[in-house]
Amino acid sequence: MFQSMNYIYEIYKTGSFSKAAKNLYLTQPALSIAVKKEEKELGQPIFERGSSKIRLTEAGKAYIKSVEVIKKEEASLRLYCNDLSSLKTGTLRLGASNFLLSEIVLPIISSFSSLYPGISIDVQEAPSLELKDRVVNEELDIIIDPMDFEETLFSSHHLFNDYFLLTVPKKNPLNQELVSYALTQEQILNNIHLRPEFPKAPLQLFSEELFLFMRPETVTCSRATKICEHYGFKPKIRFYLDQQTTCYRFALAGLGSAFVTDSVIKSNPLKNSVLFYKLDPKLAKRTIAAVYKKNRYMSKASLEFISMAENRLKIMDSIL
Repeated sequence: MFQSMNYIYEIYKTGSFSKAAKNLYLTQPALSIAVKKEEKELGQPIFERGSSKIRLTEAGKAYIKSVEVIKKEEASLRLYCNDLSSLKTGTLRLGASNFLLSEIVLPIISSFSSLYPGISIDVQEAPSLELKDRVVNEELDIIIDPMDFEETLFSSHHLFNDYFLLTVPKKNPLNQELVSYALTQEQILNNIHLRPEFPKAPLQLFSEELFLFMRPETVTCSRATKICEHYGFKPKIRFYLDQQTTCYRFALAGLGSAFVTDSVIKSNPLKNSVLFYKLDPKLAKRTIAAVYKKNRYMSKASLEFISMAENRLKIMDSIL
């Protein structure tokens, strides 16, 4: 039954008998025979016949739902058994966005792998919303991500805070009116923007300027839009881009202003072509956390990785 269950689930996932057969290293006729045998034992068809697309019957929907429950239980059992090996074997599935993965998480992965070479690490790179869906579906164990989530679905461990600043090309004439508010990259490196006495910029002056935003479906785009709304204007967007680092580089090239976090600014070589402006801390601050599904069994490998991340990233945590 379990073999047939895996066959049928693969057909459901791929939406194709031919793709499933290829992934399972079977011939398509052999796969069809296995499905028919399972349907005969159930006494109900699982897939609708005569349709151009793979469609589940009502019995098929119930079958797939049961398979997913079994797979989750199997995954929990594997985690438990891996824990009995005291981190000598097992799998850890991690996710993060492009910047966080390459600049923040990568050194932690490297250290973890050195300490626990028997733990296989599956790393996935994707935007925040996709990562959170994968955690809910138990395709990932942990994601390192901004802590904007539903507490009913997720739990988290705080890692560090970072802060959005407005990045403006130096050639923008508005800089001449805002000399007392402007910050250089060197000042950001020294956390001058975190000092309570340093003034927040009157961002409403940028209401007619062109902005560089991340794509509308991203959490960062939503945050940037809310910041502009707080200052009483709707941003005029010149480019929608995929990554925060790309927005920063476009700003460095003089193509517009962008909302960029201090962690991105600090991770890039010193540049002299832009200035930075402090925002209202309540709007600018975001918390980066190790996020995982609530009430799910956490393996020793997952807990050890989180502990290592907490210890290594304490230095990045600043308080306004």
